[in-house]
Amino acid sequence: MRVVKGDVVFLRNGTPALVKEVNRETGKVVLDYDMKNVQRATEKGLKNHLSETQRSSYNVTLREVENSDKREEVQDLHEVIQNLRSNRRTDPKVLHYLENELMHRMLRENYTPPNFEVDSENLPQY
Repeated sequence: MRVVKGDVVFLRNGTPALVKEVNRETGKVVLDYDMKNVQRATEKGLKNHLSETQRSSYNVTLREVENSDKREEVQDLHEVIQNLRSNRRTDPKVLHYLENELMHRMLRENYTPPNFEVDSENLPQY
């Protein structure tokens, strides 16, 4: 498994830690066990395997839709994702993480935007 600086990992006993540094040559990983830093890193969900620029893009997008009305926030995030999908220069990994965040918020708020559509090709096949 590839880890990058800023990822949150879980140790064998279930304790979370934040990756502070990764040395690819030696395979050494420096971890931060301070729970406040782990919570700050996971404030808007786990963002493992995203580079620094991808993380900042993800965080900026979520900050744009922050609102006291959580249903309106879900609607705004959905609209932002629709706009990003039409932009071919949007990083697909960031878009995927934003879509996951939208699904989480829709489930948490028990609210689906009225114009929400799912492509049948993306539905799980059982």
